[in-house]
Amino acid sequence: MSTNSAKQQEINLLSRIDRLPITGFHISIMALLVMAWIIEAFDIGIVGQVVLVLKNIWNLSPGDVGLLGTSSTVGIVIGVYCAGRLMDRFGRKKILIWGVTWFCIFTGIGAIFPNLYWVAAMRFIAGLGEGAVFPIPYLMISEFVSAKKRGTIVSYQNAILCAAYILPSIVGAWALTAFDLNIAWRVPFLIGALPIVYVGLLAKFMPESPRWLLQQGRVEEVNKLVQKLEKQAGIAHDDDYIDEGIAKSLKSNKQNNKGSIGMLFKKPFLSRSLIAWGIYTGTMIFWYAMLVYAPTIFAEKGFEMKNAVMFTGAMMVIGGIGEVVIGHLSDTRGRKPVYFIFSILAAVGCLMLAQFNSLSGLFIAGFVAAFFGFGTLPCAKIYIAEQYPTYLRGTGSGVGEAVARLLGGVLVAYYISFILSAGGVKAVFWFVAVAFVVLVIPMMLWGQETAGRSVEETGSAADDEVANTKIMKTETANKTT
Repeated sequence: MSTNSAKQQEINLLSRIDRLPITGFHISIMALLVMAWIIEAFDIGIVGQVVLVLKNIWNLSPGDVGLLGTSSTVGIVIGVYCAGRLMDRFGRKKILIWGVTWFCIFTGIGAIFPNLYWVAAMRFIAGLGEGAVFPIPYLMISEFVSAKKRGTIVSYQNAILCAAYILPSIVGAWALTAFDLNIAWRVPFLIGALPIVYVGLLAKFMPESPRWLLQQGRVEEVNKLVQKLEKQAGIAHDDDYIDEGIAKSLKSNKQNNKGSIGMLFKKPFLSRSLIAWGIYTGTMIFWYAMLVYAPTIFAEKGFEMKNAVMFTGAMMVIGGIGEVVIGHLSDTRGRKPVYFIFSILAAVGCLMLAQFNSLSGLFIAGFVAAFFGFGTLPCAKIYIAEQYPTYLRGTGSGVGEAVARLLGGVLVAYYISFILSAGGVKAVFWFVAVAFVVLVIPMMLWGQETAGRSVEETGSAADDEVANTKIMKTETANKTT
């Protein structure tokens, strides 16, 4: 087959993938991917229960608590940084399988020996696998699902992930009532190792990303997959169908099947990376501030300890609803305006939390902050994946996860305790509100609009030209209608 014929076949297959509606096949993929996130949420969330028990029975110092509490997060940062490049080289499916296997094994090992440093070391090593898994679900959705539904599907997945963080609390509470403390702290670790059986389902039923397969020249595999999905959807096979936007973006790009981290810091990807990583960092600052410090902050506001914990959990549920809403709106109204509005209203919610002291006021403020603040998470994730071509998408998403979690989940989460000590609750919420606003401004001024466009278009080096082509097509179609 000639080079031109091969290129035309690739464009044809990508165009046909992007016109597909959601089928039962897509739903099965989404179920497998969201299950990976649920398993991971349990694995990450168990540390809070373990710290609570071990602090009492081992008389842990503040430094020991800090070591145990942050060890997995440090592993996650390193894991996501390294995994992106591995995904682009070896495939999304292989890294997903190895990541889940890795953290399940080392979570189970963490229950074997009653030694702080052993447990912390196993948490760190497990975190490497957790980090490898984190970006894969939304990255694969961006490569399987058409442009019209990407944001919506990722938002549903992320809402389930958000709700799943309640599972380790339930298991931890059950273990504390059913077992002696010396056994109870081990139970979550042992249960966290059981989902390794899920790896067999991934190996058998999870397909590899068709866009990654095309990068590897495995055209026939993709052709069979596309024909299968078209048959499910009742769409006739069309070997001549071409999406003009996809064709223009691919033809304007130089052939490149090898991405590197260095490419993220060169045109046109440098500005895209900084903008996308910036909005994700703002979301991570809010996420970790609420996850780590909200119970303490609400207790200082006058809540009883148990009520402060319950209110934080309720905020997570409200946030999940916000995630579903932003998914639909970002697909129909655009990523940029919807994300900007959610960020501003999240900042307003934080300022309300800073100012209100009555319980009724705090409830309202907490729900506003949670709905819009947690709600930004899926949109930030999918926006990162949309910035890069297939050969660089895993690397860009992985490094973006690492940067955002390092800044928001490690550095800022660490220094918030000092802000809380120096300036009180108001200072913390003012800090989070300002971070949200400042980090969303570059997106509004210079970020590209990605809603309704294929990832070939949004990841193209000739982005502005391709975007104008798409707009002209839409205007022409409207006039014709």
